[in-house]
Amino acid sequence: MRTLSSLCVSLTWLAAACAAPAAAPDGPIDEQPVREGLNTAFLEEDLRIDEWVARFELESREIAAQRSEIVAELALEAGEEVADIGAGTGLFLVPLSEAVGDEGTVYAVEISPGFVEHLSERAHTEGLVNIEVVLCTERECLLPKRAIDVALICDTYHHFTYPRTTLASLYHALRPGGRLFVIDFERIPGVSSEWLLGHVRAGEEQVIAEIEEAGFSFEGEREVGLVDNYMLRFER
Repeated sequence: MRTLSSLCVSLTWLAAACAAPAAAPDGPIDEQPVREGLNTAFLEEDLRIDEWVARFELESREIAAQRSEIVAELALEAGEEVADIGAGTGLFLVPLSEAVGDEGTVYAVEISPGFVEHLSERAHTEGLVNIEVVLCTERECLLPKRAIDVALICDTYHHFTYPRTTLASLYHALRPGGRLFVIDFERIPGVSSEWLLGHVRAGEEQVIAEIEEAGFSFEGEREVGLVDNYMLRFER
């Protein structure tokens, strides 16, 4: 017969197991695209890089204006390995490179071949020796398992065509205890513009729920001076 103390231990273990987030599946996921054509503009052969630089790195864009505060919130240490998922034109290349130092690594992950070429050229031109540019797919970040300490997804989550599959790939790329930061647009029906409501698939609560379902633990919202966007922290 079980003693009262052993029963309490069993119940405590069961409660902890139920509360812990489930790990992401380590195999193929049967997932349909949440929307077709999300990244068509970025996949064009004649991608006009200058136009996207002007659009993404304009100082009036709050992500660009607050990039120092955003990187500071990541609390990167020298020698860490960080992935910028959806690196675009390279807005965060320099501050991330400086934060992890020459002993660290910045993986600039992009789905766009045009942006990948631009990121490689920019890293070379600016002498950023700790940058590794990665051409990913709509399903995979294509990073090695347990390769990174931190991942940043800035204004890119709403471009995930296969969010469950992509999050599983990212989960396995992070080391245990690794940090995931997500910045995306506030999507509030009745408040946000019609364009934003059509462009951005999910609001903050749904984004949190999807990422928790992928096995991450939600650690709260971070305040970095953003108005049109929010910043969330998760842990693997």
